Amino acid sequence: MEKRNVLIDCDPGVDDVMALLLALANQDKLNILGVTTVSGNQTLAKVTKNIRKLWTFLGVEIPTACGASRPIIKEPLHGGEIHGESGMDGWDFPEPVFQLESDNGIVFLKDKIMESKGKVTLVPTGPLTNIGLLFSVFPETKEKIELISLMGGSIFSGNRTPFAEFNIYSDPEAAKIVFDSGIPIVMSGLEVTNQASIDDKEIEDLLTSEGMVSKMSGSLLNSYTNFHRSKGLDNYPLHDVVSVMYLIRPEIFKGRDYRIEIDTSKGVYRGRTAADTGELMKHNPSNTFVLMDTDREEFMKTFFHALKELDKLV
Repeated sequence: MEKRNVLIDCDPGVDDVMALLLALANQDKLNILGVTTVSGNQTLAKVTKNIRKLWTFLGVEIPTACGASRPIIKEPLHGGEIHGESGMDGWDFPEPVFQLESDNGIVFLKDKIMESKGKVTLVPTGPLTNIGLLFSVFPETKEKIELISLMGGSIFSGNRTPFAEFNIYSDPEAAKIVFDSGIPIVMSGLEVTNQASIDDKEIEDLLTSEGMVSKMSGSLLNSYTNFHRSKGLDNYPLHDVVSVMYLIRPEIFKGRDYRIEIDTSKGVYRGRTAADTGELMKHNPSNTFVLMDTDREEFMKTFFHALKELDKLV
């Protein structure tokens, strides 16, 4: 099977790190053209330092650039209460020596897309600011993008407001540009990401592993889940991992085609991924394949296998 060309846009973020690790362990299927960072789980400076720390720890050289430091219109929103002060609390990473290829993520994305021999899949796991700006400034790139596999949104209820999920709520204007782009979208929203959750026993298995990548992952996840435990939860969604997992193992997911409209109003519905769920009549053609279910056993088996493969390299 021919490798899929991918560009990953992220805001590390513990679950972003897990998604990146899954992608790195599956380079027989994914040709990682580059990675960009965006303000989201923490400030742009912090999430960019985080990916430089991760690449230094792993000893990999993936072309990487930093992108937008704030949403298109609104003030930045961060998730430090979940991901910690650094955005990647829980492991003592070495000071980064990895150097960015560019400090202009939008031009970086454009160049990687236009230089690619084949079409490209975008994998955004944070707010969609970089992708919205890319399509606005360089609309010619859309013709070379075959798919957007993103983490964000929710059909039924949000996690930042009753109606909006964090990534979409962080920059609804950018999200609207993306969902209105005409490019096929696979949306990993809360319906499926809440199923793709890790539990305390699985985290303990990682913490007690002899492999450095598994142990590091367990430490990050143990810190990440402190917030969830404080809310009385005992399983913890690996949100961003789903958008990469779908590209590797699409057969373990079920979904439905929907028309998704992004609410950019200033009211209570701001950031909502409104779906045309009518059973008797569809008012608009679908623009998004929304993942609704996953085989959790197969999901976790693939995730743990990826970490074990990376343990061999560090």
